[in-house]
Amino acid sequence: MPISNSDRSFTPRVRLAIGFTAIINFVIGFAFLFGPELHINLWPTPVPALLSRFIGSIVLANGLGALMIYRQPSWQNARVLVAVALAYGVIMLPFLLYHLLIKDAPPIFWGYAIVDAVFLLPIISVYRKFEAE
Repeated sequence: MPISNSDRSFTPRVRLAIGFTAIINFVIGFAFLFGPELHINLWPTPVPALLSRFIGSIVLANGLGALMIYRQPSWQNARVLVAVALAYGVIMLPFLLYHLLIKDAPPIFWGYAIVDAVFLLPIISVYRKFEAE
């Protein structure tokens, strides 16, 4: 009997990438969460303390999801977080480009746009590979 996509495990290389993503999310999430006390501002413009904590909580939640996928690396466990990452990346990119090209976003956000676009490629690839079959 063939193995369904939901039961297939990720390769060690993909699992390592997921673990690395979890670490990055935890570092950035905690930096946003405790940024007001530590006087850390990861954004090029001022972010109110409550919004910084809100952003930090979301990023930490993504890190926790990635850690759970790292521990049990199957498509079934990764499906929702991959769909959320795909939706976020696809929705955010055109609005970010809009603010960079038409509005007054600081030029540093070009780096964020590039990272968003680069990360969309493997997310789309994984989503198509496992969801299309």
